[in-house]
Amino acid sequence: MYLKPLCWSSRWSVIQGLDIWKSFGSTHVLKGVHITLHSGVNCIRGPNGAGKSTLLKILSFLERPDRGALVFFGERVDSGSWRKAERLRGKVVYLPQTAELFSVPVKSLLSICRNKEAAARWAKYFGVADALNRNAASLSPGMRRRVQLALAFSCTRNALLLDEPESYLDEEGRGLLADAIRETSADVVIGYVSHEDPLVPCDVTYLMSGGVVVKA
Repeated sequence: MYLKPLCWSSRWSVIQGLDIWKSFGSTHVLKGVHITLHSGVNCIRGPNGAGKSTLLKILSFLERPDRGALVFFGERVDSGSWRKAERLRGKVVYLPQTAELFSVPVKSLLSICRNKEAAARWAKYFGVADALNRNAASLSPGMRRRVQLALAFSCTRNALLLDEPESYLDEEGRGLLADAIRETSADVVIGYVSHEDPLVPCDVTYLMSGGVVVKA
């Protein structure tokens, strides 16, 4: 059974990356990326080293671009006005590739968004309700990923950016994630990075290679 979260998002919600550049030392990771994410499932695909994960972190306001700008629901942010990122970061939920969690009880993690009802619903949905008193860091990778997903969907209001979300999940977990994405995508901007075939149909697919978008 799917339990839909409460969202504040509009069907016309949009996130844009405009001429995004990012380097780490002498390594040029992003080289002028232009991308637009609308409400729905926006897939970002490409080989290792294409810059997908770095782009997702920038769109989540977790990395500062060297050049370029973000437009988040009509508000422009560039490297010179990055102070705005502190305020906007809370409107984006980012799921990393890794399934690492802090060494605290699962229930402590699920309380971060202060929406007890949503946390309880999603914990039950992803099958982690019986693990609320366990140490999150001690769980198996698959269970840690389920906890991450329960937390992510509990917190989602405007945008949900997923980096290889199907990693560590068994067949049942992948099915649960697919259903959650399908239902949530009607109201939320979903960015979905995946090396494999996506679990759900993409409303738009961006192909990245060498730090740029080569096809949409």
